[in-house]
Amino acid sequence: MVAALGASRPFVKFSLTGLSGVVVNLGSFHLLLELGVHKYLASPIAIEISVCSNFFINNYWTFADRALSGRKRIRGLRFHLVALLALGVSYSTFVVLSVLLPQIDPVWLQGCAIAPGTLVNYILNSYWTFREEEP
Repeated sequence: MVAALGASRPFVKFSLTGLSGVVVNLGSFHLLLELGVHKYLASPIAIEISVCSNFFINNYWTFADRALSGRKRIRGLRFHLVALLALGVSYSTFVVLSVLLPQIDPVWLQGCAIAPGTLVNYILNSYWTFREEEP
């Protein structure tokens, strides 16, 4: 199943959107740190900023060729619920890495923490948030 997901066009677009989300996440995280925000507060804020960015790109580009079911508001809510789960996975990973590797720059740890939620994020969003309308 994972191999089939990796070969699909929507997964490639989702991954590119995710890559842009990584840039948004790490850029906003770095900016928040520079503004003096504590890393444990800056991390979820940066994640939320990237979630909003990713929703709009996924809605208008990644899954634009689907006849999407439901209203945009409902998709946005679903996307955020999935993102909350992914945030929990990413944030937990960030905290664990921060405790285990305190000598590593937190921006690198934040980057590593993004990876674990990606597959779950795609599966839930593809089959729930951005599912096609049934004929």
